[in-house]
Amino acid sequence: MPWWAITYLVALTLMITIALIKDYRDQKSFFYILAEFASGAIGFVFVYGYFNPETSAMIGWLVIPLLIFALAWDQYALSKMKKSSYVDLSEQENKEMDRYSRLFAFLFISPCYLAGASLSWRLISS
Repeated sequence: MPWWAITYLVALTLMITIALIKDYRDQKSFFYILAEFASGAIGFVFVYGYFNPETSAMIGWLVIPLLIFALAWDQYALSKMKKSSYVDLSEQENKEMDRYSRLFAFLFISPCYLAGASLSWRLISS
């Protein structure tokens, strides 16, 4: 596995941990926290499985429903993301902050989607 993939997986693990702690502090439901953890773990397994054929063989045909779940859950969670309400920013600046936060979250998790799509493609084409 290349060094940049390991670095990404470490950063992903840190972001998932921070998100879970934040969700717990915000008193989100147990189901929400569990789904958030599952989505992050699925993304981790996709990236890890992309570089390790043994892992991708172990996942098998589950890769397709797992990818659909991860995509659906992440889009749902992004739609429910709390709006920025910084008092020192104008309303327009708060909207821009929300837009950039969503963009960062989507771009950060995109390698997981791409790895999952690649694993799905390998599975279907073989």
